[in-house]
Amino acid sequence: MKFHKHKLADSDKGYSITSMRLLGADRIIAASEGRGPAVVFSSPEYSSRTVATEPGGCMGFAPLPDREDALLMITEFYPIFKSEKAGIHVYEAESGFDAPWKGRRIIDLPFVHRIAVVKGAGISYLVAATICGGKEYQDDWSKPGAVYVSEVPAVVEGGWSTEPILDGIHKNHGMSVSLIGGEECIYVTGTEGLFALIKPKTSGDEWRVEQMLDHEISEIFFADLDGDGELEMAAIEPFHGDTLSVYKQQGGDWTRIFSSELSFGHGLWAGIFSDEVVIFVGNRAGTKDLSCFRIAETEPLAVEELTVDGGSGTTNVDVIHTGASQALITSNAVHGEYAMYTAITE
Repeated sequence: MKFHKHKLADSDKGYSITSMRLLGADRIIAASEGRGPAVVFSSPEYSSRTVATEPGGCMGFAPLPDREDALLMITEFYPIFKSEKAGIHVYEAESGFDAPWKGRRIIDLPFVHRIAVVKGAGISYLVAATICGGKEYQDDWSKPGAVYVSEVPAVVEGGWSTEPILDGIHKNHGMSVSLIGGEECIYVTGTEGLFALIKPKTSGDEWRVEQMLDHEISEIFFADLDGDGELEMAAIEPFHGDTLSVYKQQGGDWTRIFSSELSFGHGLWAGIFSDEVVIFVGNRAGTKDLSCFRIAETEPLAVEELTVDGGSGTTNVDVIHTGASQALITSNAVHGEYAMYTAITE
């Protein structure tokens, strides 16, 4: 399995990248963790258009339900952990992509690091996680973070009101939307382990929290990696960790069935890519390679490690559909670029 690289654009402190449906099409959106812009790339040329010029410090995005002309963005989470003034902005299109979108701060939430939007009991919820509760210095992790939820108001200019649903989580870094018992839920990770946040089934019900694992985890991604119809979990461990692990549910418990070395693992995706079952993961230290772990055999699990891009220092990854094929999209900090990769058929 080999890869063809297409550089999308130069980036200054590029960090976040994902795919999102905006203004009638699936597009790539990327942004800087510094004071740089957020940009959108659209097929087929993938030329860039600016969505936001300020304030930067973007750690991630989330769509607004039933809106293709607006999005949510974490802002003012600047490196390294200069994030006391972090929060969430909403950006709305006024003239398509001909001009930057109109932005406004809707939530002040210091050290907010991950967001997602889910629906439950007919209500849309914004879920936001803070990586910590404050810092006296860069490596101060004494103050735990928390996970907050807000109903998404009909009028986005106001009415956002957050309440904590899980607190006491240190190095609260990972968030993934997946299924538990056939129901969509939010998974979050930190020093204390892996937690499932289960949505209310009816209006007025409380969110439920279930702890699934009790050791430190940085990032997670769920996919069927062995073809049995059940979701396995790929994980970077511990925080910004040195290990890629794969877990499988056996007898109701998550059991590790594979592990491999990383160096400051960051950015994770798993699933079917170009008819192969793979895990993509970045390394921000050591070789700083963007790696692909291809599932070669399933019983027992056998994995082949490939290098997608050497020395890229990739921070985040996602996979998009490009017509009849797929592409891996990345933010490569060392190369100072946003990039897209397609598989080469041999």
